[in-house]
Order: sequence, then C-alpha cells, then structure tokens
Amino acid sequence: MTTNPAAEPTAVNPVRPQSALEGAPPITPNLVRREEIPGAKQVGRNTIETLLFRGLSTPIAFALVILQSRFLEPDGRGAFVLAVLSVTILSRLLGQLGIAVTSHLGRSRVELRGLILRALSIAVVVGAAGVAVLAAWGYATDSLGAGLATLAALALAPNVVWQTISGVLLGLARVRLWNYIQLLPPVLTVVGMLVLVVAFDGGVRGAILAWVIANVLTAAFALAATRALWLPLTIPRIADQHGRTLLRLSLVLGAVQVVNLISYRIELFILDRYRGLSEVGVYSIAMQAAEAMWLIPAAVATAVTAPVVHETEARAAALIARGAVRGLAYTAGAAVAVGLAGPFVIPLVFGEAFAGAATPLAVLLPGVVAYGPVTVLVVYLSVRCRRPRLSLAVSVLAMLVTTVAAVFLIPRFGGTGAALASTIGYVAGAGLAWGLFLRLRRGYGPSVVSQVANVSTPPPP
Repeated sequence: MTTNPAAEPTAVNPVRPQSALEGAPPITPNLVRREEIPGAKQVGRNTIETLLFRGLSTPIAFALVILQSRFLEPDGRGAFVLAVLSVTILSRLLGQLGIAVTSHLGRSRVELRGLILRALSIAVVVGAAGVAVLAAWGYATDSLGAGLATLAALALAPNVVWQTISGVLLGLARVRLWNYIQLLPPVLTVVGMLVLVVAFDGGVRGAILAWVIANVLTAAFALAATRALWLPLTIPRIADQHGRTLLRLSLVLGAVQVVNLISYRIELFILDRYRGLSEVGVYSIAMQAAEAMWLIPAAVATAVTAPVVHETEARAAALIARGAVRGLAYTAGAAVAVGLAGPFVIPLVFGEAFAGAATPLAVLLPGVVAYGPVTVLVVYLSVRCRRPRLSLAVSVLAMLVTTVAAVFLIPRFGGTGAALASTIGYVAGAGLAWGLFLRLRRGYGPSVVSQVANVSTPPPP
C-alpha cells in the first residue's frame, strides 16, 4: 500500500503503541497492513457505543440539574454554574493537549511516551497557574468571591489532565476507555453532591467540592488506566521544540472550543438585551433540544479520529467525507422526528409556559443539521492536517454571522429571530468548513464524491 511520507511516522509506529514504549522504530514503516490501522474496522461499532454512553450520561446530567435546583436554591445554583463555567472556559482553552499529541504523533522523532509526558507536564504547570488567575477573577467578582473561585480552580489541572489522556486515547482508537472517562465526572459529581449537599447540607461550597473531587478521581482513574503509556515517569523537556509545538497546537485548538462556546450562546445575550430573561428561558429549551442532536456527528468524529490520523491521505479524506455525510444524514433523520414531536412534547414536559419554544425549535433545526458534519470535518482540518486555524476560522465566521443577524432579527422577531440568526450562522460556518476540506483534499487521487460512492477504491500510486 502506498503511503504519504508526510503523514507516516519516522521513528514511531503509531499503530502499535507498545513499539513507542520500547523506543524501537519499525523496520518497514511503509508496509503497515491496512487492517492494523487503529479503529479502521470499528468505526461503526465505536460510533454506536459512544452514542450509548452519551445516552447514559444525559439522564445523569439531568439528575445533577435537579439536585442543584432542589438543594442550592436559585442563588446557590447560579454561583455553582458561574464557578464551573469559569473553570470550563480555561479548561477548553488548555484541554486539547491530548488532541495535539494525536496530531503530532507520527510527525515527530519523539516516542509516544515522551509526547504524553510533555503534555501532562504542561497540563499540570499551566493548570497550577490558572488557579491564581481564577482566584483573582473571583476576588474581583462580587457574586462569586475568591474563596469559591479558588475552590473551583482546584479542578482545573485534574480536568486538563484527564482531557489530555482522553485525546491520546482517541488517537489510539481506545474508544471504550475514552467513553468510561467521559462518563465518570457527571456520575462522581452526582454521588458527591448526594453526600456533601444532601446528606451533610454543604450548600454551594459542598457542591463545588463534589465537582472538584469528581475531576480529581477521574484524572486518577485515567492515569492509572493508561499507565503503560506514560510509565516509567521521567521529567520531560517541556520547553523544547516538541513541547512548544504541543502547547501551540493545544492553544489554537482550545481557542476553537472557546469561540464555539461563545458562538453557540451569543444570541442569548442579545435576546436578553431586547426581550428579557423570560424569552431567553423559552428559547433556551429550543436551543438545548436542537443542539442535543449534535451528539450523533460527535460520536462519528470520535470513532474516526484514530484511523484518520494513521491512514494514508487519500483514505483519511475519504473516511472523513463518508463520516460527515453519514453524520448529516443521521442528524437530518433525528431533526425530522424532533420537529414533529416538539409542539406536543415541549408543553407536556416543560409546561404550557414553554410552548412557544416549538417555533424557534423548528427554525433552528435546518441550521443544526447543516452544522452537524462540521464536528467531523474539523478532525481532518485540525488533527490530520494540523491546521487548527482553519477550524478557528469556521467558528469565528459562524459567530460573526450569527451576531450580525441576531442584531437585526431579534428586536423584531424575538426568539424566532434568534433561532433564524443561529441557523444563518450555522449554514455559513458549515459552508466554509466544507470548502476548506475540499480545497485541502484536492490533488489526492479520486474525488471525494467517487470515494464516498465506492469505499473500496484504492488510493492512487
């Protein structure tokens, strides 16, 4: 099988992690058999398995919201959400170190263990610095305070550590262990809140402590479960070229996550400015119902990450194209069901006061469907091609278009205008993502369309 030398390892065989641990290069790296590509034959199974795990985590997250609402009161829940959100923003900015390792794997002469140790060390150092930043921010924020902010900040380094391990596992196609790690934080947080908040009446401080402990235990589990990848423990040179590359890739990938977070929520602030909190509450129901369907393409993206990293250029692009088209089709099918059920289910579950969410939901669905494949496409742009700035451009465009449209539409149409603005932004971002993918893909053998139609088409010599 002909390979792309730029995409193949020079001193590490990413297909066999144990070779990286031994530091022994493969004798014939260009003769790796296709069946040895991590996850190449389990894309469908890994997608379904990830959806099942997400199905388990959804009711757990719902139970967490109920506990907060019942035992923390509105002010306490607000403080908890604000504290967690402050850590989450920094975590999203720093938590892509594992994905950076996955992207760097095979392009570096450093063995896998060395890259992982660099990433974990950066996570600990930067996470510790983030505690001071969050404490200072809490001190300047009357609604939270330095004490609660500092307590929440203790979860930053553990959170970044287990996310780093998760990114590495995706690159090795160890999706089942990845799913276990993703499930642990909400489960442990619920257990911790039952003990610290319900049993011992710890209030908001107990809730935040439960969340911190959940992240610490998840990080401990992730490190223990992957100890063969990073032991024996040595002090890596985190300031060398490879460490700087990992940090740079992680920050750009993290910026994509932060911009996405803002992009998905920017219309809420504009809606609040013009129509008030009541309409924000109604619209948020439509928004959460619609965006929940992104679990489907996200599961596809999780399943294809490892084979896309290790495959030849032509096969990687074809796999991404098939995954994106499947994600689009599956999300569209779910959207039809959600759109038909929305007018009946929303008032039944949430009450008649939220019945008005059905119309914004219907307007949101086309944009959510269109933007769904972007989750798969950015695996190619950011991880395979190591061009995270292109993914950032997609997110920035979607955010800017949504903001401009929202300013014009929300004052006149309220929540429906917010939904229409979001749909316009989603379509614009999706169009750019597809355009960038096709442009990068050009010149690598058969067209994407032909490879989607004929999955057995061999790559060109």
